[in-house]
Amino acid sequence: MQHYEAVMSEMFQPLNLRKNNGQPENIGYVVGGSLKDSLRVRLTLSAQEVQEGSFVIINSGDWRFYGLVTNIELGATDPRFADEQSEVRLPAGLASLLHGQTLYTTLEVMPALMMEIGPDLSSPRYAEWRQAHAEDPRPIPIKTIPAHHALVHRAEAGDVAEIFGDPHKKGNFIIGYTREQNHPVCMDMEKFVQRSSGIFGATGTGKSFLTRMILAGLIQHDRSSILIFDMHNEY
Repeated sequence: MQHYEAVMSEMFQPLNLRKNNGQPENIGYVVGGSLKDSLRVRLTLSAQEVQEGSFVIINSGDWRFYGLVTNIELGATDPRFADEQSEVRLPAGLASLLHGQTLYTTLEVMPALMMEIGPDLSSPRYAEWRQAHAEDPRPIPIKTIPAHHALVHRAEAGDVAEIFGDPHKKGNFIIGYTREQNHPVCMDMEKFVQRSSGIFGATGTGKSFLTRMILAGLIQHDRSSILIFDMHNEY
């Protein structure tokens, strides 16, 4: 519990302090979306600074949402501003100001999981909430969505580990790394062999490569016997 409260204390620092201490910097805010469809996030960075497939975190009220960027779209308050090259006919400073007010980028974020993080540690409600949650909360399937203007930031190593596991924990095997920040993504080999599993995807999405990684993990951790029917001589 002490570790959890230390993490919460760090997370709820004022935004300007969090930036100075190397904490996640916000990349945008929620402007719309639904539970069945993707959330729409107004990006506050340039479009080139975020990639499709990035993991993001949205903190809203007492909840933290884990999502995946599935699309990046350019937009404008008026189509004429997008069609005209204002940087050609206007001074650079004025054109930059106009772009900042009229042109924008929207992310589509697929929410996947959510976790109750409770109120701010300084809130009078925190003691009551902590008493009602004796065990540290864990991520659960998505059941609701964040509020308008909830802030969004890139997932940090701890966020990725919260979902996929600590790479230093016994039984966890690193199968890859996140695209933007190179955080390790793990699988728990002991839990993996307890159920039937399948790997599905379109051609070229990495099914064979992922299968090789999982087989390597099973061999390294000696969790099961392996029999491979290799119809296409891939392994």
